[in-house]
Amino acid sequence: MGFRPKAPVIGGYLVAAALLATGAPAHAASAAPPAQGCAVAPKSQLVVNVKDKGAKGDGKTDDTASIQAAIDAVAGTGGTALVPDGVYMIDATARPRLSLKDDMTLKLADGATLKAIPNDQKKSAVLMISGVSDVTVIGGTLEGERDEHKGKGGGWGMGVHISHGAERIVIAGVTARKMWGDGFYVSDASDVKFCGVTADQNRRQGLSIIAVMGLVVLNSVFKNTGGTRPGAGIDFEPDDRDQTITDVKIENSKFIDNAGPGILIAGKKGAVSKIELTRNLFKGNRPILVEDAPEVLASSICSNRQEMSEAAPSGGLNAYADPIKVMVHQNDCEDGEDMRFEVSRQKKKRSN
Repeated sequence: MGFRPKAPVIGGYLVAAALLATGAPAHAASAAPPAQGCAVAPKSQLVVNVKDKGAKGDGKTDDTASIQAAIDAVAGTGGTALVPDGVYMIDATARPRLSLKDDMTLKLADGATLKAIPNDQKKSAVLMISGVSDVTVIGGTLEGERDEHKGKGGGWGMGVHISHGAERIVIAGVTARKMWGDGFYVSDASDVKFCGVTADQNRRQGLSIIAVMGLVVLNSVFKNTGGTRPGAGIDFEPDDRDQTITDVKIENSKFIDNAGPGILIAGKKGAVSKIELTRNLFKGNRPILVEDAPEVLASSICSNRQEMSEAAPSGGLNAYADPIKVMVHQNDCEDGEDMRFEVSRQKKKRSN
């Protein structure tokens, strides 16, 4: 495998490492920070409580139809469907699935969970955002059924599924966890923002990007992904040559203990370009892997950090020393590709 040529490295690499105390690291990643103003304010004061449409939130009742009724009541108004504290069971395989509509907000209280009912299907989604515009989802938790899944195959059980030309979509302060597939999934969409989200313990990816024009991920956490490949925190990977990914910014986010890379960029089947990765933290996983994506430039991968552990001097045969936490800072992007963070390669074609 050959490395993709990049700008020359000036003066070699300077290993800028900060030794931290053996206690909690300065950039601990227990949860995502607040959405920090990413969400768009509702255009209307109309609020419809899902419990007024019959939702129970008791962790037993199938609340899919009641929540959909609240969504339909605010569709196109700029108003808000409100989900109070409680556990709301969702049929993630229903036809149609729980679907958001144009020009609305879905607001989940901090103690609100939409939980997928266990199923044996290869494809499912807790929330669908398909072919609509001007949609905001705020707060709460979406919980999958990976621990109770009744089937064995597939990897397409999603938390939030955004597709079919959806545009101007904001997901803010939402946790998606324990999905059979991905916490979040985006295909054929534009102007999508993820702010202060957390993807945790999902089986395939924290976030999959298949095709998008204009994507921002800010102040978010992608952790503990694993169970089936690729197991990345975020995976940028078109499915065919007609799909493209462009104009993407990933900033101030954390990629922790994922089975695959923190960020995987795979352009073998479709073009990937104009991706900026800045001021992100990686811990317990390979930071960034770029495959078959020559338009993803080292000059746009800047100021990232990686936390590692190093063995401290023992001080003698009978002495015990805790590992020292080391924070490695990426070189300035003008110096070229920093291989401690970014590995770029072209996959060789098999000869006949």
